[in-house]
Amino acid sequence: MTSRIELQLGGMGCEKCEERVSAAVGQLTGVRRATADHRTGEVRVLVEGEVGRDDVVARVTEAGYEVDR
Repeated sequence: MTSRIELQLGGMGCEKCEERVSAAVGQLTGVRRATADHRTGEVRVLVEGEVGRDDVVARVTEAGYEVDR
């Protein structure tokens, strides 16, 4: 089953930030696509399997960004 996780982030200010967030989240097993946008402060993640919101939040936080809850 495929599902989508969308999060609002703080701290992304440029395209490099987008790349860093997308890469960090994209390393999770089960993530099909992760797309971050610094202009909107959003990350959109397409997942399969058991990847959950908490997994994505942990990766974003480890990459140095804040998740607006």
